[in-house]
Amino acid sequence: MSRAIAFIICLCCSLFFACSSEDSSSTIEAPQNSQVETERVAEDLVEIDEEQSPEVPDNSPSTTPEIQEQTLEPSGIIRTATEVIDASDLGGGILLPLGAAPLPDSFTEVELLIAGDATSYAPLASLTADGFWTFEEDTQQPYKIRVIVRYPPAELFSGVVVSEWMNVTAGVDNSVDWAFLSEEIGREGHAFIGISAQLVGIMGRDTGRIPGGLIDTRGLPTRDPIRYGDLTHPGDEYSFDIFTQASLAASNWLNELYGTERNRLIAVGQSQSAGYLTSYINAIDPIVRVFDGYLIHGRGDGAPNPTLDERLSSVLIREDVDVPVLIFETETDLNVLQYADARQGDTENIRTWEVAGAAHSDTYSLAYPNGLPRQASLGAVIGCENLINDGPQHETLQAAFHQLNNWIATGDAPNSSPRILLEDSEELIIARDDMGIALGGVRTPPVTVPLRILSGDPVATEGFCFLFGDTTELSAETLVSMYGSLDLYVEQLKDAAAESVAKGWLLEVDADIMIEEETQRAISLGLTN
Repeated sequence: MSRAIAFIICLCCSLFFACSSEDSSSTIEAPQNSQVETERVAEDLVEIDEEQSPEVPDNSPSTTPEIQEQTLEPSGIIRTATEVIDASDLGGGILLPLGAAPLPDSFTEVELLIAGDATSYAPLASLTADGFWTFEEDTQQPYKIRVIVRYPPAELFSGVVVSEWMNVTAGVDNSVDWAFLSEEIGREGHAFIGISAQLVGIMGRDTGRIPGGLIDTRGLPTRDPIRYGDLTHPGDEYSFDIFTQASLAASNWLNELYGTERNRLIAVGQSQSAGYLTSYINAIDPIVRVFDGYLIHGRGDGAPNPTLDERLSSVLIREDVDVPVLIFETETDLNVLQYADARQGDTENIRTWEVAGAAHSDTYSLAYPNGLPRQASLGAVIGCENLINDGPQHETLQAAFHQLNNWIATGDAPNSSPRILLEDSEELIIARDDMGIALGGVRTPPVTVPLRILSGDPVATEGFCFLFGDTTELSAETLVSMYGSLDLYVEQLKDAAAESVAKGWLLEVDADIMIEEETQRAISLGLTN
């Protein structure tokens, strides 16, 4: 499927966010730190249900600093993939996941087929909400999955590999964080690997959550048997080890391609995938110690038990995690997905950003990566009656990843950031000022010097519109009363952008783009001198 076709399908659907062999027992030493319906759907973003786990069928050079040495002692072994195949000459080409934003200049895209024997994990004690879990290896099953690799030329490679646990809420793979982070990945020269870690991403499911068959949720082997016919997945209880093995196999493939060792391997995942990574950190990371850091993007309060026999709620990330973890949350994640019930304080290796004015999904996730302008009216395409959120998630997420990478490399943690205020912690109601803007949190120019009111609160209830927040436009008269003139507004805008950059919440390059975009918006809304 071409990127253009994939994008058109995404716009038409109701859920873009969520659009030579070795012996199989071979191991390696662990490397060093290298409302009813709405509530049901919200829970589906972080839990495993029968639909998501169907019965398994038979058969410019980077400026990133160098990493500091750290010593981690894993409690277990790491199994290796036994087969890595470049699929470039097979079948009809890559069946791209949703979220397939354009490649950065000079980047190459390759699909690898990776096989091996994966282990499941079993708990040694009851699982507690504090995340201090103890697991051991359990059963083993064979797997063969696909991994999409996007990488720069050798002279631009930063040494950083970003590994995304692709989201399968829509019934197919969705590389959400590639869409949000591809600009930062491209300009820094990082490599990216998108992993079909879960069963649905490989084998599909009979019925998707998208009405009318707008997304083909059949499994990859059915859709292209020549390319994918021998892919197999033993079930989501094996997805944790599959993610480990595939991340290592693909990054080692890059090592061979470049003739050099990677410096950092960073795991990322959004929404449902962020829930899985939460469980991975708590249960699997102490065993294998593969990743140098984690970006947990837009999780709710839950996390799937790696044995898949229950969904746990109000789960924290274990405070003794040995590598940096940055938790990134929007307004929607706090209340609709109930992350507020799993809030935790900052520790030596945990930081949380709660971004005011941002929603779980927004105009950027619909259009901007595909070269279309941000327009809150785009919500109409997916059936939303309101103007959907047009907030600063993309820009702040790129800054968050940049900060995380620097933290891993230098040991300098980002400053703690303020949390979004709640006026009612029981009902998870966000406190707002007289204009309706959230109080507290990570703040950026669209919130500090607003031209419209941005909210992550659910307004529309059609389909999945409750996850796209809201935008309320301000009249020209209101803007004149607030700012007086265009020049005075731009002066405040630049001051707000400089403050966000100084606090690390925006990168300077994105702040400059934001200033230009917001200035043009002010002009289009009728603000003059």
